[in-house]
Amino acid sequence: MSKIDLEQIISIVSKHIKVEAKNININSKSKDFYQWDSLAQVNIILEIEKKTNQEIGANKMGELTSIKSIVNHLK
Repeated sequence: MSKIDLEQIISIVSKHIKVEAKNININSKSKDFYQWDSLAQVNIILEIEKKTNQEIGANKMGELTSIKSIVNHLK
């Protein structure tokens, strides 16, 4: 399983919600950014799955709506 670090997660989120990475941190949540909608959420999770070779179930996808929750899930 490939490891992914905080900076990579922030970079992925930044790319999909089109917000500069410097404006995103460990405490950022989807509700902090109107651009982090359901489509962005799916794309974020799909890219994380691809980079980590780790499948994230659909039921879990809806829970991973913050940087911290994604980091904790991937530990």
